[in-house]
Amino acid sequence: MAITALITGLLLICSCNQNEPAIQNEPVLNEDDSAGHSVELLYMGQGSLRIVTETEKVIYIDPYAGEYSLAADLILVTHEHFDHNAIERVKNRQPDCRIIRSQNAVIDGRHHTFELGYVRVEAVEAGFNRYHDVRHCVGYVLTFTNGQKVYVSGDTSITDQMSEMSEMHIDYAFLCTDGVYNMGNDEAARAAEMIGARHNIPYHNSTTGNGEMFSLDAAERFAARNKLIIRPGETITIE
Repeated sequence: MAITALITGLLLICSCNQNEPAIQNEPVLNEDDSAGHSVELLYMGQGSLRIVTETEKVIYIDPYAGEYSLAADLILVTHEHFDHNAIERVKNRQPDCRIIRSQNAVIDGRHHTFELGYVRVEAVEAGFNRYHDVRHCVGYVLTFTNGQKVYVSGDTSITDQMSEMSEMHIDYAFLCTDGVYNMGNDEAARAAEMIGARHNIPYHNSTTGNGEMFSLDAAERFAARNKLIIRPGETITIE
């Protein structure tokens, strides 16, 4: 009787296991497989951004404000002012981390594009004021594998190229609005109208000199259509 009961129990266990789904190992994520992942953008303050792509590549733009704990795959610098080029703060880097500075992105007046697999980085004009020379400053348009495009103006006034940028179909535009060294709110609103992005985000808008990395009051006075305010430390999904 005991042997018969044991055999019956084993048969029941086998029968139950056949009805359960098989346990599968997690798939290895590669640059062509971004299912279930999204692009996450953290505003760090001043002109500094961190982006984590669908394939978990980490991009820092104009490092200066915030913390840099995630290992960098790519560092972008729009120009060589101290509040944009503090790459020494990014101590944690992947072995193949790439750094693209303005001198790599604009050479003899020609703006370059970098195809990196997980992101396409297109340098665009920046400068056009007494503090920022168009020969040594750039903005960047980043296109991710989900098709979304993010424009980071860097330090600039309205540029000649902005009249053509509506053809890029940008989704998120970060526009400097400090009003002293670059565009103020009114000029940046005109730039936003020219560029025609789905979302217009004021950043690099504080000139107090007391360590403030963002002015909410100035951001609220930015009158562009489709305005999106992001405070330092806030993350948005690029979708």
